[in-house]
Amino acid sequence: MTILSFQDLANAAVAAYSGRDPSFQNRVQYWINFFGHRDVTTLTADDIEDGIDALTQRGKMRPQPRRLADGTRIVTLIPTGQPLAGSSINRMVASLGTVFRELRRMRLLPRGFQTPMRGVSRQPEGEGRTLSVTVDDVRRLVATCRVSRNKQLAALTAMACTTGWRLGSLMNLRWGQIDLKNGFADAERTKNGTPHRTPLLPWVVSELQRIRPLHPQPTDPVFKKVIFRKAWETALKRADLPTTWTFHHTRHIAASILAQSGASVPTIMQALNHKTPMMAMRYSHLNTATLRENLTRAWS
Repeated sequence: MTILSFQDLANAAVAAYSGRDPSFQNRVQYWINFFGHRDVTTLTADDIEDGIDALTQRGKMRPQPRRLADGTRIVTLIPTGQPLAGSSINRMVASLGTVFRELRRMRLLPRGFQTPMRGVSRQPEGEGRTLSVTVDDVRRLVATCRVSRNKQLAALTAMACTTGWRLGSLMNLRWGQIDLKNGFADAERTKNGTPHRTPLLPWVVSELQRIRPLHPQPTDPVFKKVIFRKAWETALKRADLPTTWTFHHTRHIAASILAQSGASVPTIMQALNHKTPMMAMRYSHLNTATLRENLTRAWS
């Protein structure tokens, strides 16, 4: 089976680009470095959101020219330690959208290809991806989901906000992978290629029991694959939460709640199944309780 390499296709789109944006190639290069040779047909909105997270964590870069021993002048990018403005991030995302449009125009994408740009959130301001959210906010959101016409939305949201599972993992979950009695769920293979077991809180188990069929087969999906964007936006509005949040924000909610409770970076890594601490580190500034405890001990 032929793999449609994102790197190869993106380079083709850059070569065919006839627009006037002089920074287009540099912006696309970020996505080439991030996705590499991933098959373009496997990319999802969650993958792009992860790219935005990594971009936010990286922050601003500045060029640093230098000369090699042979006299060759090269330019490398080094981090400045300053955050990227929301407008800059949006331009990076827009450049990725241009890549997919160019590829469609060039007929390099398979017939019926659905762009993964749908549902990707925009950042109107240069704020980080961590959220100011409380446990009460989450419970209020789940309560509004419970009265939605989408009967599975409350359980889906409750599990996403407490486990940090990506939507793809939740949609691939089967009843045979859930132990409601002992309160845990298993993902056989997550986005980073590793299995993952996560505990389920009692109130989340209750939400799952609400949608559990009388006699489910182990291979039956827990959540049906239906479009629920409008139901999600309605629930956010009723809960008085930002309607610009996409469902991917539930992953950040899970990490932010953990960090605010004093959870360590390794704990957040384990909960969200991160392979490296870089992604979990961006939540560490919310862990003010542990920081205060350490400061008090250090200065006592």
